[in-house]
Amino acid sequence: MKDEEQLELEHTGELPTEQAEYLKALEAEELAEDFDPEQAKAEEKAAEQQAEMDEQTAQMTAVMGLGTIEFALKRFIHPEFEFTPETKAYAIENLSPALIKYGALLPEWMGAYDAEIKAAMAVGKLVSEGMDTSRELKAKDAAEAKAKKDAQDNQRDQVAA
Repeated sequence: MKDEEQLELEHTGELPTEQAEYLKALEAEELAEDFDPEQAKAEEKAAEQQAEMDEQTAQMTAVMGLGTIEFALKRFIHPEFEFTPETKAYAIENLSPALIKYGALLPEWMGAYDAEIKAAMAVGKLVSEGMDTSRELKAKDAAEAKAKKDAQDNQRDQVAA
Protein backbone atom coordinates (compact mmCIF):
# COMPACT_ATOMS: atom_id res chain seq x y z
CA MET A 1 0.00 0.00 0.00
CA LYS A 2 2.81 2.39 0.90
CA ASP A 3 4.49 1.72 -2.40
CA GLU A 4 1.32 2.59 -4.33
CA GLU A 5 0.92 5.83 -2.35
CA GLN A 6 4.56 6.76 -2.92
CA LEU A 7 4.27 5.99 -6.65
CA GLU A 8 1.16 8.16 -6.87
CA LEU A 9 2.89 11.03 -5.01
CA GLU A 10 5.92 10.75 -7.28
CA HIS A 11 3.64 10.72 -10.30
CA THR A 12 1.78 13.90 -9.24
CA GLY A 13 4.94 15.67 -8.08
CA GLU A 14 3.59 16.20 -4.56
CA LEU A 15 5.58 15.63 -1.42
CA PRO A 16 4.37 13.24 1.24
CA THR A 17 2.59 15.01 4.08
CA GLU A 18 5.44 14.44 6.55
CA GLN A 19 8.01 15.98 4.21
CA ALA A 20 5.76 18.92 3.37
CA GLU A 21 5.21 19.65 7.07
CA TYR A 22 8.95 19.39 7.75
CA LEU A 23 9.70 21.89 4.94
CA LYS A 24 7.06 24.29 6.29
CA ALA A 25 8.62 24.08 9.74
CA LEU A 26 12.07 24.82 8.30
CA GLU A 27 10.69 27.82 6.38
CA ALA A 28 9.01 29.13 9.53
CA GLU A 29 12.28 28.84 11.47
CA GLU A 30 14.15 30.62 8.70
CA LEU A 31 11.59 33.45 8.68
CA ALA A 32 11.79 33.76 12.47
CA GLU A 33 15.60 34.01 12.30
CA ASP A 34 15.47 36.62 9.53
CA PHE A 35 12.83 38.75 11.30
CA ASP A 36 14.13 42.21 12.11
CA PRO A 37 11.79 44.16 14.41
CA GLU A 38 13.30 47.49 13.35
CA GLN A 39 12.76 46.68 9.70
CA ALA A 40 9.19 45.61 10.45
CA LYS A 41 8.57 48.92 12.23
CA ALA A 42 10.09 50.84 9.33
CA GLU A 43 7.94 48.96 6.83
CA GLU A 44 4.84 49.62 8.94
CA LYS A 45 5.67 53.32 9.16
CA ALA A 46 6.27 53.47 5.41
CA ALA A 47 2.89 51.81 4.80
CA GLU A 48 1.19 54.34 7.10
CA GLN A 49 2.91 57.23 5.32
CA GLN A 50 1.86 55.81 1.95
CA ALA A 51 -1.74 55.51 3.15
CA GLU A 52 -1.66 59.12 4.36
CA MET A 53 -0.18 60.29 1.07
CA ASP A 54 -2.82 58.29 -0.85
CA GLU A 55 -5.54 60.02 1.21
CA GLN A 56 -4.10 63.46 0.45
CA THR A 57 -3.69 62.61 -3.23
CA ALA A 58 -7.25 61.27 -3.37
CA GLN A 59 -8.58 64.48 -1.86
CA MET A 60 -6.58 66.57 -4.32
CA THR A 61 -7.84 64.41 -7.19
CA ALA A 62 -11.43 64.80 -5.96
CA VAL A 63 -11.02 68.58 -5.59
CA MET A 64 -9.60 68.90 -9.09
CA GLY A 65 -12.31 66.68 -10.57
CA LEU A 66 -15.01 68.61 -8.76
CA GLY A 67 -13.48 71.89 -9.92
CA THR A 68 -13.50 70.67 -13.51
CA ILE A 69 -17.14 69.61 -13.25
CA GLU A 70 -18.14 72.91 -11.67
CA PHE A 71 -16.19 74.85 -14.32
CA ALA A 72 -17.98 72.96 -17.11
CA LEU A 73 -21.37 73.51 -15.50
CA LYS A 74 -20.65 77.23 -15.14
CA ARG A 75 -19.66 77.37 -18.77
CA PHE A 76 -22.61 75.44 -20.17
CA ILE A 77 -25.46 75.96 -17.70
CA HIS A 78 -25.03 79.36 -16.07
CA PRO A 79 -22.02 81.56 -15.21
CA GLU A 80 -23.14 81.82 -11.58
CA PHE A 81 -23.61 78.07 -11.07
CA GLU A 82 -21.74 76.86 -8.00
CA PHE A 83 -21.97 73.93 -5.60
CA THR A 84 -22.38 74.83 -1.95
CA PRO A 85 -19.32 74.38 0.27
CA GLU A 86 -21.18 71.62 2.15
CA THR A 87 -21.87 69.72 -1.07
CA LYS A 88 -18.25 70.07 -2.16
CA ALA A 89 -16.96 68.82 1.21
CA TYR A 90 -19.42 65.90 1.16
CA ALA A 91 -18.39 64.94 -2.38
CA ILE A 92 -14.66 65.11 -1.61
CA GLU A 93 -15.06 63.07 1.58
CA ASN A 94 -17.06 60.37 -0.17
CA LEU A 95 -15.16 60.27 -3.46
CA SER A 96 -11.71 59.93 -1.87
CA PRO A 97 -12.08 56.33 -0.58
CA ALA A 98 -13.31 55.12 -3.98
CA LEU A 99 -10.43 56.87 -5.73
CA ILE A 100 -7.98 55.11 -3.40
CA LYS A 101 -9.73 51.74 -3.75
CA TYR A 102 -9.65 51.82 -7.54
CA GLY A 103 -6.28 53.51 -7.89
CA ALA A 104 -7.76 56.52 -9.66
CA LEU A 105 -5.30 58.89 -8.06
CA LEU A 106 -3.32 61.59 -9.74
CA PRO A 107 0.22 60.39 -10.29
CA GLU A 108 2.50 61.32 -7.38
CA TRP A 109 4.64 63.53 -9.60
CA MET A 110 1.64 65.78 -10.20
CA GLY A 111 1.66 66.72 -6.52
CA ALA A 112 4.88 68.58 -7.17
CA TYR A 113 3.04 70.66 -9.78
CA ASP A 114 0.06 71.67 -7.63
CA ALA A 115 0.83 75.39 -8.02
CA GLU A 116 1.16 75.07 -11.80
CA ILE A 117 -2.09 73.10 -12.06
CA LYS A 118 -3.94 75.71 -10.01
CA ALA A 119 -2.39 78.45 -12.16
CA ALA A 120 -3.57 76.69 -15.34
CA MET A 121 -7.06 76.38 -13.88
CA ALA A 122 -7.00 80.09 -13.00
CA VAL A 123 -5.92 80.98 -16.55
CA GLY A 124 -8.73 78.79 -17.91
CA LYS A 125 -11.22 80.60 -15.70
CA LEU A 126 -9.85 83.99 -16.81
CA VAL A 127 -10.13 83.03 -20.48
CA SER A 128 -13.65 81.70 -20.03
CA GLU A 129 -14.81 84.74 -18.10
CA GLY A 130 -13.06 87.03 -20.58
CA MET A 131 -14.90 85.40 -23.48
CA ASP A 132 -18.23 85.70 -21.65
CA THR A 133 -17.58 89.35 -20.77
CA SER A 134 -16.58 90.07 -24.36
CA ARG A 135 -19.84 88.56 -25.65
CA GLU A 136 -21.86 90.56 -23.12
CA LEU A 137 -20.08 93.80 -24.04
CA LYS A 138 -20.57 93.18 -27.77
CA ALA A 139 -24.26 92.45 -27.18
CA LYS A 140 -24.53 95.64 -25.09
CA ASP A 141 -22.77 97.67 -27.83
CA ALA A 142 -25.08 96.18 -30.46
CA ALA A 143 -28.15 97.01 -28.35
CA GLU A 144 -26.91 100.58 -27.79
CA ALA A 145 -26.16 101.00 -31.50
CA LYS A 146 -29.63 99.70 -32.37
CA ALA A 147 -31.26 102.03 -29.83
CA LYS A 148 -29.25 104.98 -31.21
CA LYS A 149 -30.22 104.07 -34.80
CA ASP A 150 -33.87 103.66 -33.78
CA ALA A 151 -33.76 107.07 -32.07
CA GLN A 152 -32.24 108.68 -35.17
CA ASP A 153 -34.83 106.97 -37.41
CA ASN A 154 -37.55 108.14 -35.05
CA GLN A 155 -36.18 111.69 -35.11
CA ARG A 156 -36.03 111.67 -38.95
CA ASP A 157 -39.60 110.42 -39.13
CA GLN A 158 -40.74 113.27 -36.84
CA VAL A 159 -38.85 115.90 -38.90
CA ALA A 160 -40.28 114.54 -42.15
CA ALA A 161 -43.82 114.58 -40.78
